[in-house]
Amino acid sequence: MIAELDRYHGVVLRQILLAHGGPVMVGVADLSGRKDAFRIGNGAFQIKHCSKRLSPWQFTYLPENLIELTELRRTFDPVWVFLVCGIDGVVGLSLNELTSIMQPGAGGAAWIRVNRSRGSMYRVAGAVGELPRAKARGVQAFLSELAGK
Repeated sequence: MIAELDRYHGVVLRQILLAHGGPVMVGVADLSGRKDAFRIGNGAFQIKHCSKRLSPWQFTYLPENLIELTELRRTFDPVWVFLVCGIDGVVGLSLNELTSIMQPGAGGAAWIRVNRSRGSMYRVAGAVGELPRAKARGVQAFLSELAGK
């Protein structure tokens, strides 16, 4: 049986390969013992998923997820997170965007919520507030930033 995690991670990896268009070397960025972060060149990304079918999708960042992002930031540039929103799509956030709306609460966990109405882009919010602009579906913004480095 294919694990749910593998299915959701596979969506992001496939989108990266197709959007890149050429040869690309992807590897595991295992700095914390977790297998949810990957690298391409000098960049890295962490994948989280929510299996809920419809908006809103909520993503919880446990202390170990936040530690992993901090470790990735020390080694890679850029660092992004990809949020797989059920069967709807993938939205990417730079680490700066993520940390601007997220604040750990009691116990050190943080959360973000992604909403999307039919025919619109993704709205992303956390405990601190909402991103000022809606986000497009896909991985292209990450690949563009990576190419510019």
